Parts: sequence; C-alpha cells; structure tokens
Amino acid sequence: MKVLLLTDVKGQGKKDEIKNVSDGYARNFLLPRKLAVEVTPAVLADLEARRAEKKRIEEEERAAAEALAKSLEPLLVKVTLNSGADGKIYGSVTARDICDALASQHKIEIDKYRVILPEPIKNFGTFDIKVKLHADVQGTLHVLVAGK
Repeated sequence: MKVLLLTDVKGQGKKDEIKNVSDGYARNFLLPRKLAVEVTPAVLADLEARRAEKKRIEEEERAAAEALAKSLEPLLVKVTLNSGADGKIYGSVTARDICDALASQHKIEIDKYRVILPEPIKNFGTFDIKVKLHADVQGTLHVLVAGK
C-alpha cells in the first residue's frame, strides 16, 4: 500500500515522503496513529500544493536576504570602547556589540548568531565582518572600532 508519511517515522522515512509499505503495517500501525494517510489523487494534489507554497516562501526569504545583504554593504557601524593610556582596548568587540550598534545606528535588527566572528575583535581599526543572512546568502558589514 502506498502511504504519505505525515510525520517522521523511524525506519520508514521523513515527513511528506511517499512510501510503499505492507497493507497490515499501514492498517494496524501507521493509519490508526495518524502517522500516514493512504495516497489518493486528492492527497497528491495537496502535497504538491504544500511543496509549491514551501518553495515560494523559500524564494521570498532568499530575496529578502539578498536585499538586506545589498543594504548592509555601504553601511559603517561604529563601535566605541574604553582604552588605556597605551592605546589598548579594555575588553573586546563581540557579535552582540556589533548587532546592538547596528540596531541603534541604522535601525536594522540582526540576530547575533548570524554574525560570523572567528574571534572577538581586540584592536582598533576597520574590519569587514561576514553576516550569514540565509543558507547561501552572506553579506559584508563594515565595522569601525574606535576608542573613547
């Protein structure tokens, strides 16, 4: 019997996969527990509609991420820190500091986990920081670290 899995079923497959299983397994286990439904033309049409909607949403998110990446390119985010008499920074600049400065200066909210910092910034100067906006879209943010 061909069934469409409604949830992930261990040993059978993932959600929205069509599987061929034995009739007894389908009637006695999958269907009563609402883990799957029997494949009919209506079920296939509904599945295709859900896949098309998911693809449309994914494309919209990608387009929004690309637009945000283009808007981040010309921006300069200034982060100011206290420094000692010898010009060394007290502390470091983290992804959270960069996100807070971006939100306060340019009104753009980005999650701190999207900022790619191999290590915290501990020097004054200008840095190009990568920001992962989507699975395959990255933007560049220019950060100026200055002392008070």
